[in-house]
Amino acid sequence: MTVQEFGGAGQLYEKAGVVLSSGQGVPDIMQLESDYVQTYAETYPQYFLDLKSLAPKDIDIKVDPSKVSTSYDTEGKLVSIAWDSGPVVVFYRADLFKEAGIDPNSITTYDEYIAAGKKFQEKFPNMKFLGNMFIQDDGVWRNLMVQNNTYYLNRNGEVTISSPAAVESTKVLRSFLDEGIMANTVNWDGSIRANKSGEVATYISGAWWAGTIKDQMPEMKGKWAIMPMPAYSKGGVRASSHGGSTLTITASDPIKQAAAWAFIEHSLLNVDSQLLMYKNYGLFPSYLPVYDDPRFQEADEYFGEGFNQMLGDITKQIPAAIYTSSDYSEIRNICVAAYEAILNNNADIQKTLDDAALQISGATGRKIAK
Repeated sequence: MTVQEFGGAGQLYEKAGVVLSSGQGVPDIMQLESDYVQTYAETYPQYFLDLKSLAPKDIDIKVDPSKVSTSYDTEGKLVSIAWDSGPVVVFYRADLFKEAGIDPNSITTYDEYIAAGKKFQEKFPNMKFLGNMFIQDDGVWRNLMVQNNTYYLNRNGEVTISSPAAVESTKVLRSFLDEGIMANTVNWDGSIRANKSGEVATYISGAWWAGTIKDQMPEMKGKWAIMPMPAYSKGGVRASSHGGSTLTITASDPIKQAAAWAFIEHSLLNVDSQLLMYKNYGLFPSYLPVYDDPRFQEADEYFGEGFNQMLGDITKQIPAAIYTSSDYSEIRNICVAAYEAILNNNADIQKTLDDAALQISGATGRKIAK
C-alpha cells in the first residue's frame, strides 16, 4: 500500500480539490475530515463510491451518531465511513480545582460554570478559568452550537446561523468573555503554552486534545482531568463533537474498490484495529462496539480511571446536528468573520448573525430557516 500525505488541513483540501477536479492521481481511498465530506462528495460525485451495499445494514447505529449526517450525500449515497471522533469535554486542572474548593461534579450548567470560574479566579487572580482561541478557530463556538442541536445549516440546507438556538449558543460564548473568565489564547501554539504554563484552568475541546496534553505536558500527569460540558439548563444535553475524520473510496476500478473496502472494513469496523489506533495514536474510536471491550475500559495511564468510559458515554449522546455541503468552506468563512466580530469587536450578536445569514443566502441562494 502507498500512502501519500497531502500536508496540513489547508494543503490537504487544496490538493484534494486539484486532484479531483483534474481526475489525475485520484487515490483509491481518501481521508477527509467529517465536516468536509459533503464538500467533495457533492462537488465530485463521480469519484465517491456508494458504500451502502458493502457496509453493515445497521451501520448508522454502530457509529458515533454525529457522524451519520455527514456520511451521506444529498442523494442518499453512503459516501464515507467514520474513522475517529471528537467527543467534547472540559479539560480541567484537578489539582487547582481541589485547592480552590471547587467540586467539578457541582458544575452542571453554564451558569454554574461561570460562577465556579469567578470563585476560581478569586483564589488564583493571575489565571483565567477558560482559554479559547479568538482568531480564526471557531471550535468552541461550533461545540456550543452542536450541543444546542444547531449548526450553520440544517438538514434541509437552510441557513441556521441566526436561529434562536445559534444566538443562544453565541450568547453563552460571549458571556464567558463578558463575565471575565475567558482568556484569548490566540492560536494553537498559544493554547498549548497557556495550558502548560498555568495561564488557564479549563479548556473545552475534543478528545484528541488529550493527546496534545500527553505529548506536550508529560510532567503534568495527574493534574489534568475531564468532565462533561455544562448544559444550557438543568438536565440538558452535555455532549458535542469537534473534529474527527472518515475514509472514502474514490477508486474507479472494481478490483481496487474491493481492495479498498477490505482495508476500510478491517481498519474501521474492527474492534482490535480501532483499539490499536486509539492506544498508539490517540484516535478516539467512532465504532461504538469498541466501548464494550474490557481493554477500552482500562484506566488511562495519564488521566486515570473512567477517562475512556466518559468519552464513550458522551459520544453516544452527541446530537446529529452537523450538516455540511459543497459550499461549506464559503459558508464557514462568512460565519468565522461573524464570530471574530462578536468576540474581538463586541459586535451585536443578533444583528451580526442576521447579517451573516443574509450574506450566506445571497452568496449561495440558500433560504434562511424560519
